[in-house]
Amino acid sequence: MSSDEKMIEAIKKILSRGNTAEIKKRKNDVIILEVEKKITYQTNR
Repeated sequence: MSSDEKMIEAIKKILSRGNTAEIKKRKNDVIILEVEKKITYQTNR
């Protein structure tokens, strides 16, 4: 499996959990971050 296929698979896993995937370029490589947001307070409308 190539590195591109591994990255796509990691992104698909993150998205299947309902979270956001961020892709960032560093000096010599690329990283994938999983962003999970949680509601801590909500008013009644």
